[in-house]
Amino acid sequence: MRKLIATTTLVLIAAAFWAAAAEAADIPQQTPYVPGELLVRFDGGAERVLQLPPGVDLPTAEQALAANPAVAYAVPNYVAHASGIPNDPGPAGGTGGWQRTQWNFLPCGSLCGETAAQYQARGGLNAPEAWDILKQRGAAFGRGARVAVLDTGIAYMNKKPQFRRSPDFSRGQFVPGYDFVDKDKMPLDEDGHGTHVTGTIAERNGNHIGLTGLASKAKIMPVRVLDSEGFGTARDIARGIRFAAAHKAQVINMSFEFSLGVNGCAKIKGICSAIKFAFKKGALVVAAAGNENGEPVAYPAGAPHVIGVGRTTKDACLASDSRTGAGLDLVAPGGGFPLLSTCGSDDSVFTRGLPIFQLTFDGPGFTNFGYPGGYEGTSMAAAHVSGVAAMVIASRVVGSSPTAVECQLEGTARHTDSQLGQPYDPRLFGAGLIDAAGAVRARAPGC
Repeated sequence: MRKLIATTTLVLIAAAFWAAAAEAADIPQQTPYVPGELLVRFDGGAERVLQLPPGVDLPTAEQALAANPAVAYAVPNYVAHASGIPNDPGPAGGTGGWQRTQWNFLPCGSLCGETAAQYQARGGLNAPEAWDILKQRGAAFGRGARVAVLDTGIAYMNKKPQFRRSPDFSRGQFVPGYDFVDKDKMPLDEDGHGTHVTGTIAERNGNHIGLTGLASKAKIMPVRVLDSEGFGTARDIARGIRFAAAHKAQVINMSFEFSLGVNGCAKIKGICSAIKFAFKKGALVVAAAGNENGEPVAYPAGAPHVIGVGRTTKDACLASDSRTGAGLDLVAPGGGFPLLSTCGSDDSVFTRGLPIFQLTFDGPGFTNFGYPGGYEGTSMAAAHVSGVAAMVIASRVVGSSPTAVECQLEGTARHTDSQLGQPYDPRLFGAGLIDAAGAVRARAPGC
């Protein structure tokens, strides 16, 4: 009889709040629990699973049931998971050795008032927690997102004898792209810049090789618009943007700049028109803010519908030679020395001037790979934002529209003085320093 009464009461309680919550918004999951389930126990009874109907979110149901005196508790059905760090050895070697090299992916930990971590850097974007969250949501390492990299090409395939695929990429990571410089379907890298940028976005994780990428399960579209010296025409770039958008790229990374001054779109009308086309097609466009001190940011980063990205150091200081002011939306790890000599806690030249490391060409030709130390700049910073954007899309925390993803990235960026190496100023930092874990953990207010 007691079991019957409890079951009947449960049904009546559920019916009461279901009617009230039927119009509740479908909120993406923000904590690691089984979607649509509550564990409910009545006083003196056994715990049972309550399946919620579509349209009723867990917080509403939990609150309604907890208010009933006959209910001992009503809680989400939380999911435990094995927490792990990728085993990629990096140049230092050893399991998880990437942590001693890729400061840019580390949590800021106790350095900015968060939980202390064994490896931490104030300027890191906290990839490990973001990876854990994505795994819980069935989107490990950005699975399901598609990123186009417009650059010098990518070492994504073997073409004997001149070209070799980077050993930390797999064939399955890539979707067909195009070479607008040589006008063919093999956009192979002849410089190393594009391979380095792509490594930050999607170098494979957990394979005992090399370093790590932010979204190694995302699909990458190689689009070559820059030649072997790193130069590209406005015509080729505009065509590359349109190609990427027409082939369903959700994120378009452009780690290059034009020296145009203000009103750049009047001088590169084809590119700005292509960016508008990409936005309408649902692609988020990310571009480097430029590598010179001064304002405003370079184009195409300063164009409408583009996230313009500046760069920061290991100590979360604004880096020297990073453009600021109008058009700057976010900052991300880009390496190098701080603009202010007083910024940062470590006076070591080595520490303060750390670059961004990824596996790319190191030696003669296009078959030798290593970890060259000369890569720093807003090109590297833009790649971090594109990688985190792919993680946000995969997480389904706000959907995939460029407006929603940009809102999420900016709404979760670190922008308090305690989280940065110097006082926050929007002209120097835009909305703030990108935070991968924050971006995928929960929907930002207003997004």
